[in-house]
Amino acid sequence: MKIKMAAIDLDGTLLHDDMSLSDFSKDIIRKAEHRGIHIVLATGRMFDAARPKAEELGLSDTPLICYTGAWIMMSRSGRPIWQDGIDISVAEKILLTAREKGWLVHTFFDDQIYLPEPNKTEAKYKKYRTKAVAYLGNAFYHPKKKPTRLIFADGSEAVRREIRRVIETNFSDEVEVVFPGDDFVDVHKKGVSKGTALQKLCNMWDISLSEVIAFGNTENDVSMLKMAGISYAVKNADEYARSAAGNICDSNENDGVAKVLAEYLV
Repeated sequence: MKIKMAAIDLDGTLLHDDMSLSDFSKDIIRKAEHRGIHIVLATGRMFDAARPKAEELGLSDTPLICYTGAWIMMSRSGRPIWQDGIDISVAEKILLTAREKGWLVHTFFDDQIYLPEPNKTEAKYKKYRTKAVAYLGNAFYHPKKKPTRLIFADGSEAVRREIRRVIETNFSDEVEVVFPGDDFVDVHKKGVSKGTALQKLCNMWDISLSEVIAFGNTENDVSMLKMAGISYAVKNADEYARSAAGNICDSNENDGVAKVLAEYLV
């Protein structure tokens, strides 16, 4: 089957565990774009943290699905295609719940990450960021504009599951919750996902979903893995992604994405 678009997750899927891109992956993805395949990086990262990877791949001004679908931005020009966020009143209630429970939560506005005050986790999660965290004090819990998303972080799986349970029990009509990997619980406006962003791009380019190939490794990739005509979870993927994908490819450490795409270039 001819493919016209490849939607590729970054962390744990295309990137090696040390956040690097292999020369083989760079070469294959550049060749795929030169053959007319639209390459779309679909990530939970901020735009500012996703953009350098598109540059390293040598991609043209291509859309980047960021914040797990809340933003679609053109990689070189920085032109926004789509931006959405959580209702202010809903975000405030969730943030106040986090303060009451003692949960660590980050907010995002205008491609900047915020905390109420410094803590000991900034260095641990710096690998996903290109910007330093900014601090808002008590104002953190009373946003004045829609947060792009909220990210909870805790090293305990039991705590993460409790965070998810509380948010879904109380706010399921307003937000979506997914586990995107590592220590995180990812909260977005209801209806926001990589899959809905992918559908917007297909409509923009007049591409059928049957002509899309998607790659992922965690629950935040499930929507696009289910939607794409061809889908692959990498061998190291979580149970959510493996169940949603039509196929399994080699791991991120062994360039599974590039190996599959290479087969379509023969």
